[in-house]
Amino acid sequence: MSRTLNSKKTGSPRSENPQQKPSPDDIEKALPDGAAEGMSNSDSAGEGEARFRIIYDHAPVMMHSIDKSGILRNVNLKWLAELGYAREEVIGRNVASVMTAESAQVLDKISPRFWRDRKTSDFSCRYVRKDGTIMEALLDSVLIEDPVWGMVSLSVIRDITEQKRAEQALRRSRERFRAVFEAATDMIFIKDRLLRFTHVNPAMARQLGRSDTEIIGHRAEEFFDSEQASHLLEADLRVLTGESIEEEYTLTVNQVPMTFHTVRVPLQDAEGTIIGICGISRNISERRTNWRAYAVEPEKYPSVAMAACLRDALQAASTDSTVLLLGESGTGKDYVARWIHDRSKRCAGPYLALNCAAISKELAESELFGHEPGAFTGARGRKRGMLELAEGGTLLLNEIGELPLSLQSKLLTFLDTRSFIRVGGEKNIHVNARLIAATHRDLQSAVNEKRFLEPLFYRLNVFPIHIPPLRERLQDIPVLVEQLMSRLGAELQLRDLPEVDEAALQTLLGYQWPGNVRELRNVLERSLMVSQGNALSLRLPSAVPAQQACVYPVSISPGRTLEEVTREVARALCLETLKRCHTRAGAARALGISRDSLYRYLKKLGIQE
Repeated sequence: MSRTLNSKKTGSPRSENPQQKPSPDDIEKALPDGAAEGMSNSDSAGEGEARFRIIYDHAPVMMHSIDKSGILRNVNLKWLAELGYAREEVIGRNVASVMTAESAQVLDKISPRFWRDRKTSDFSCRYVRKDGTIMEALLDSVLIEDPVWGMVSLSVIRDITEQKRAEQALRRSRERFRAVFEAATDMIFIKDRLLRFTHVNPAMARQLGRSDTEIIGHRAEEFFDSEQASHLLEADLRVLTGESIEEEYTLTVNQVPMTFHTVRVPLQDAEGTIIGICGISRNISERRTNWRAYAVEPEKYPSVAMAACLRDALQAASTDSTVLLLGESGTGKDYVARWIHDRSKRCAGPYLALNCAAISKELAESELFGHEPGAFTGARGRKRGMLELAEGGTLLLNEIGELPLSLQSKLLTFLDTRSFIRVGGEKNIHVNARLIAATHRDLQSAVNEKRFLEPLFYRLNVFPIHIPPLRERLQDIPVLVEQLMSRLGAELQLRDLPEVDEAALQTLLGYQWPGNVRELRNVLERSLMVSQGNALSLRLPSAVPAQQACVYPVSISPGRTLEEVTREVARALCLETLKRCHTRAGAARALGISRDSLYRYLKKLGIQE
């Protein structure tokens, strides 16, 4: 019999499952009866050998036979097709010629053991194709007696190149992840579905002042107080339902309050099942201003009006209800809103404010609710709105009376469902944020005039608090001056603050402050900028103080009736009062009449204000 059945290179289709592992027993079973013993016991040895050669040559897996010297005695068609050689190029050559040097050396080392044990499994080696590329392979070999070559190693070869590439890519990915995980200055953590930490990076261990072994296997509530733990639990449970949460929150770490910006996302397996939580957290405590240092307790205000206002605010802080702050412009509605936030259970979360009057109607929805990429011209990326940014905290909607009607409807839906859809989006976004609304307008009149939705008014008017104007609490000015001077000194980086003497205080107390606390702040800031030495150089606005008498010359000429003169005086009085009080509500109080009466006077006198 010829040593080779075919000297011509023949192609063969690839196996449908080239990585399926046949055992040595499978190889022996695939041979004709008696082939493993040289087929010498068959009545027709030539027929048995022919069957063996056919099975060998056309097997769907790579096979080769080498003798004890390592010489290739036979290869099948699949072997030739996969490595790209012709039969005459390899038969009679050492198998090392088609292997890498490292694989050939390993093969030499294990050969004695193979010839002793008569089989081996999962021998890893690397073949060199004719085109120079490398094939990663696993060999399963058994010792058989070939009718022609005697005792040879019959090997089945599995191509695992792609598997190796995938393993190497996975290994490199893990190495990169580990490098980032270990070197990151931000805290990175992973939790399982039971909310136990399974991985924490060194930055988190350092921040918590514990070793990773003290953290892994434990839950967050074991490291924080009950209120903070309750907040973390509520956020984690939402993430396990598929939400992604980004928030700022203050935690007490080793008895030190620290504010963290944290992003939590669901961790999913290959099938998309949520198996845990992945989080990244950054310490942003330095970004927080020390606002509470300027806050004043209710009992510190001498005026009855402001003390009562802050007592109402303290009651509102103990609940999570929606609050509506009412009052003239500049009275400090944003101050009271922040005061409520800092004394509520949400004080660890962010406090944000949005002035509805300061944003255009076209951008108002995007600012409040956010947008998706491509939602409108210029929307290149996803934007999180103020509601999302206030996750876990408080959002003040200042001048809510200026909000467009279309957004009023969407805001009402959010207040009812605590969810919304971004501009251009399809998915409901759930947010846990408290809403405080503020306005200097008469919302009830706006409802009557169809400029404000009645259902939204009732939804906001859960806990209304009226902020008194400064002229109704002039006795608070010494406290306000001390508070504002401290804040301005820090903002202007002044080393020494000039003294506010008794004369300056009396000047401030003698002014009626139509611009309220905002005007007082501006006066103090301007005075600080122009002051020289230790005394405050006080500069009040050039407007005529409200306590000064209003003088209006009346011309009594022939032909003028009493009604005409009275109308002229009434018109002048209304215009001057509106000028000093800035708002109709304030003017009505100053004139001692109701707002409806003032509206009738203005209409009768032809005043458009």
